[in-house]
Amino acid sequence: MQDETAKPVVVRSQLGADLRRLGLRAGDTVLLHVSVKAIGWMVGGPQVVLKAIFDVLTAEGTLMMLASWEGNPYELDEWSDEEQQRWLDECPPFDPETSPADHRELSILAEYLRTWEGAQRSTHPLASFVAVGHKATWLTEVHPRHYGFGVDSPLGRLCAADGRVLVLGAPLSNLTLVHHAEQLVELPSKQLDQYQMPILQAGKTVWVDVEEFDTTDGIADFGVEDYFLEIGRAFAATTNARKGTVGEAQAYLFPADGLKSFAIEWMQQHYRGPLPDED
Repeated sequence: MQDETAKPVVVRSQLGADLRRLGLRAGDTVLLHVSVKAIGWMVGGPQVVLKAIFDVLTAEGTLMMLASWEGNPYELDEWSDEEQQRWLDECPPFDPETSPADHRELSILAEYLRTWEGAQRSTHPLASFVAVGHKATWLTEVHPRHYGFGVDSPLGRLCAADGRVLVLGAPLSNLTLVHHAEQLVELPSKQLDQYQMPILQAGKTVWVDVEEFDTTDGIADFGVEDYFLEIGRAFAATTNARKGTVGEAQAYLFPADGLKSFAIEWMQQHYRGPLPDED
């Protein structure tokens, strides 16, 4: 097993200096995508990344991450009857106060942030966001169940607040803000997704319907396998993107509203039609 201390050692003060050099500022409102492993071996543990970001943002800033929900039943129909029944018998419904963030699909720091003092979480059962800081309540207090990445969502409010997207070592294919652009872009056809989720209401489990543009398979055919990655790379090459290194990680700082507008234009230019019917 590899000795952790053989990896590059990264400390909180270094991360803060790197973040300031990248362009992060006091008072910023930021959506974070992060790969802890890419940054290096943190003295003090993974939460040091969050502490360093808060050092830079100060009390006037706000940090937000996609939390989602670990163990959600989105793919329940694909499981065996026995597996479905076991889940239905014992898995608790979604509760924004207690349901863990999906650290398997997202970053472990999403769960660290969810349990941070003063953390606020939105109520969407599959696409919840968690935020800490000056605008945390405002960012998360409204989250429509249907079309939950639209204008009046945490992502829409991030753009309205002149927010920024901070990427620390995470793939550019993970840019959640592109889902906001998917909601807004006008195309001849966009693929829909409909599913059900169990949520906690008045102490009871209630299954609710959810409808949105398809965030799993994509909304349309753009002629590339991963259009999130293509959009991220193209935007990173523009003068609106700040690029650098934080710890050992490749880092980017994007204006949220600028990325949204760029993604909308890119999808309009590259649209090739609806996704082919897999049936």
